[in-house]
Amino acid sequence: MKPKKDPNKGADEPVGKGKDMASPAFHLVSPSGLPASPSETHSLAKLSDEELFALIKNDDRDAFRLLVERYEGKAVHTARSIVLNMETAREVAQDVFLKIYAHRDRFDLKRRFSTWFYRILRNQAVDRARRQASGTPGAAMGLVGDWDGRELGPVRSASREERKNQVLSVLNSLPEKFRMVLTLRELEGLGCSEIGERVGAKAGTVRWRLHHARKLFRAQWERTLGPDLGGGEL
Repeated sequence: MKPKKDPNKGADEPVGKGKDMASPAFHLVSPSGLPASPSETHSLAKLSDEELFALIKNDDRDAFRLLVERYEGKAVHTARSIVLNMETAREVAQDVFLKIYAHRDRFDLKRRFSTWFYRILRNQAVDRARRQASGTPGAAMGLVGDWDGRELGPVRSASREERKNQVLSVLNSLPEKFRMVLTLRELEGLGCSEIGERVGAKAGTVRWRLHHARKLFRAQWERTLGPDLGGGEL
């Protein structure tokens, strides 16, 4: 009998460690699998996202490869703030890269690419989260692997594991727009400006959402577990 696959295995590793996260996307648009020469790559690297996408509209596969490399890590971590599961977040990011390539003619080059990209990513991740909300194992607890208890003794590890689950359960109960900013801030360590880019909001709005999210988290924690247990802060 094969051991069960842990959906959070590798959650502490960089997105691309040990695997080419975007290889299925590359395979579909670049059958030859031949990378651009170093000089061509260096030339493309100087281009803005919008300039790269203008080339992608003309089926430049090396430009697409570079754009995926530019956004893949941010895409996975942003998706994870919504679906709360690293493996699912990787799948969402894959789907979005393939989607933007398939619909590349729809992008208006006068617009900012990151705004268009993150809107599609958020929609895809929210749709996936809704479909898995019925109780898919690992969906709500998908960030547990981000805490490492390997250096603790068995009793302390068990206690810490229970606390992780409690924190993530409360986090998962928050409305999506508050859960997303709180996860990106507290678990990913992003600043308000970068969070704003990913959620499609101004930095001031992000600060307000964070303030409100922390209040919601604390209130939900105390309702669920009581004020005496502590941990009402991420």
